[in-house]
Amino acid sequence: MYNQKTLPFMNNNLRLIGQLSILTVIVGIAGAILFLTVLKEYYLPVFPLLLLFFAMLTASFHLILARGLKKNPDKFTYLFMGLSAGKLFILLVLIIIYLILRRETVITFLAGTFLLYLVFTFFEVKTLLRLVQGKK
Repeated sequence: MYNQKTLPFMNNNLRLIGQLSILTVIVGIAGAILFLTVLKEYYLPVFPLLLLFFAMLTASFHLILARGLKKNPDKFTYLFMGLSAGKLFILLVLIIIYLILRRETVITFLAGTFLLYLVFTFFEVKTLLRLVQGKK
């Protein structure tokens, strides 16, 4: 069913999903605490959806990059840069759509999006570095 070459790849993916789930829960709890206390007046109803969006985007891109690294390590940099540009484009479209639909809370949305982008990008880079260093 599975050969010896696919098992480490699957283990890395399962570990990523587990770590990403833990990160998402921690960020969700921190966001809930902040929005219920200090940032009550800035509550963002789409925050849970935004959190889920970032988790899914991070997982998808990481899995694509892991496959790309396994398939052709020499083109990993190009794939990483292309996917990073694609991710920024997707976020830009999301921000523009939100701006059109909910102009009154766009600053809060931008701040939340930026913070989630930083958290999930840090996680993504950290896990990708571990993956690339393990490939050497």
